Amino acid sequence: MNGSLTHDLTQDLTHGLALLWPHLHDISVSALAAAVATLGVVIMLELRSVLKLRQVVDGNLARVFEQLDLLRFENQQLIEGQQLLIEARTQSGTALPALRAAPAQPASAQPGPPTAAPSATTTTTTVHSGEVRLLSSLAQARARRALSEPVRA
Repeated sequence: MNGSLTHDLTQDLTHGLALLWPHLHDISVSALAAAVATLGVVIMLELRSVLKLRQVVDGNLARVFEQLDLLRFENQQLIEGQQLLIEARTQSGTALPALRAAPAQPASAQPGPPTAAPSATTTTTTVHSGEVRLLSSLAQARARRALSEPVRA
C-alpha cells in the first residue's frame, strides 16, 4: 500500500508539473525578453551619453586650440617687436634707452609690421574672463621681461 501511495503522489506531481511547465516556460521567456529590452535601452542611453561626451570634448579642444593660436600670435608679435628693437638699436645706440624709459605696454600693443593681423585683445573678447586674465598676465610679464633684459645683438 505504501508503494501505491508513492506511485500515486509521483503521478500527481508529474501531472501537476506537466500542467505548470508551459506557464513557467512562458514566464521565463517573458523575463528573458524584458531583460533583453532593458539591456537595449541601457546600451542606447550609453551611446547617447558617449556622443554627448564627444561633443563636449570637441568643444573644449576647440577652445584649447583657439587659446594656442592666440598665444602663438602673441609670441609672433613679441618676436617681431624684439626684432624691431634690435634693428633700432643697431641703427642708433640711443633708441634702446629711450624705449626702456617708456611705460610698459602689453605685448599686443608692441610695434609690428603694418600688415599685422588684428591684435589679441580684439580676439579675446569671445574668451572667458579667466582666460583673458591669464593672457593679460602673460602679456604683462613678457613686456616687463622684454624691457628689463638687455637686447642681445
